[in-house]
Amino acid sequence: MYTRTFPDAPDLPIEFGAMRLIPARHLRMIKAGRELGLRFVHFVEEFGRIPERTRLYLRNSHLSIPELGTSRTPYKLRPAERRNPTDLQRSLSERFTNYNGSDPNTERFTAVTLRDGIPLYFQSYKEVLRKTGISNEAYNYIFDNSLFKFGLGDDDQSIIRFPRTRRGFEENTISTGLPRVVSVPTGMGSYPTGFLRQYLSRNPRRHRYHPNRQLIKISKIKRGLYRLRFRRTRTINGRTIPTMKYFDIFTRNVILALPKIAIQRIQMPNSNNPVFQSALNSVIDVQASRIFLIYDYPWWLNERFNFTFTQADLPYRQSFHWGISRTGKAVLLMSYADSDDAVFWSHLQRRGNVISKMNDDTRVTDEVIRHAHIQMSKVYKINFKHIPAPVDAMMFVWDKYPYNGAWVSWKPGSRWYDIKNYLTAPFPQDNIFIVHGYWGAEHNGWGESSLDAADDVLTYFGLPSYLSL
Repeated sequence: MYTRTFPDAPDLPIEFGAMRLIPARHLRMIKAGRELGLRFVHFVEEFGRIPERTRLYLRNSHLSIPELGTSRTPYKLRPAERRNPTDLQRSLSERFTNYNGSDPNTERFTAVTLRDGIPLYFQSYKEVLRKTGISNEAYNYIFDNSLFKFGLGDDDQSIIRFPRTRRGFEENTISTGLPRVVSVPTGMGSYPTGFLRQYLSRNPRRHRYHPNRQLIKISKIKRGLYRLRFRRTRTINGRTIPTMKYFDIFTRNVILALPKIAIQRIQMPNSNNPVFQSALNSVIDVQASRIFLIYDYPWWLNERFNFTFTQADLPYRQSFHWGISRTGKAVLLMSYADSDDAVFWSHLQRRGNVISKMNDDTRVTDEVIRHAHIQMSKVYKINFKHIPAPVDAMMFVWDKYPYNGAWVSWKPGSRWYDIKNYLTAPFPQDNIFIVHGYWGAEHNGWGESSLDAADDVLTYFGLPSYLSL
């Protein structure tokens, strides 16, 4: 979670990390938010693609959501493939797998492809789609219409996206009294800052927070103690630099609330255990990027187009109308991209002249703006020279240590719940626990997964679940 604000729009927090919650699924996050005194409001765009507010730009063609699968679809589809891409994927699941969705948590790992009997979770999504015999055009149609590229390649497990629940077996939702998708008006960063404030105030004498310390080694010494070796670091303009200064801490228990790559760089007892390394590597880091631009007026909203969400097969992938500040300035989430498209923007961030007011890890260059405006001009059918210059800009790419990605995707062959439970306490002879949402089973990739992982440790010690308190 990474919240910032533009000086020219201080009332509109922008989100480089988590930006929305699903109350019916994220019960711990909603409960924790209420306990922290946070307020929830409807995230108006929800997941995008709301038909009356969406413009699609695929293969140099402009489409609306209802036009997908019609004669206006710019793909050479077979007659049976001419349908909405979501319906097409559902149909393929119903015809080529034995999954029916009546018991999703079990069936995900027992369902097979009917042609060869191989469990779905052993296969990539791309591999399963190829077995259905659909055309290359249909595959590209599904790929281009997906909001994210993760989950569609050879390295991603098929059950992240496939099978789709059959009609009549839709998942039951829990009523929370909140809209389907919500956000936090003060920014999602209110969660970590709220948790930290609560932790420090609960026991001011013992609870401390020390930033810029990198854990590099855990050693087991006599009488059940562990020596933790830390290296001091310095952070300048968003860049963290290691120093040659070290210090030790002694403890009886170690809880690692760290992402995968950070854990893999720690020397610790049994860390070379192949089962442990295999469990850590059951997930793939997904690089992602977001670019926010602020203008004097919302040029993307007028009588001629008035679209608040766009999606394209261009590197920007998705754009959201973020809002209009009380200052009158308008904010556009110009790009939300992942995988190779995030790499595209990362390269541009290192080229050209910095034009943003902040020259830190959110800096934006004139090369980023030039490419952004060229792509937007195609989607909105206007000359890119007529798009006004932004007042300010910020962007962030999740591709560096210690995260290496914005979220993770499961590899084929991963049994989510087995891995999640194993990593809670991976070494029976050691009091070393892992509490991180990277391996959060069905909540993988959401903030809920971190609280779910913390709940797993409570369960391990026989304590009540957070949800039951």
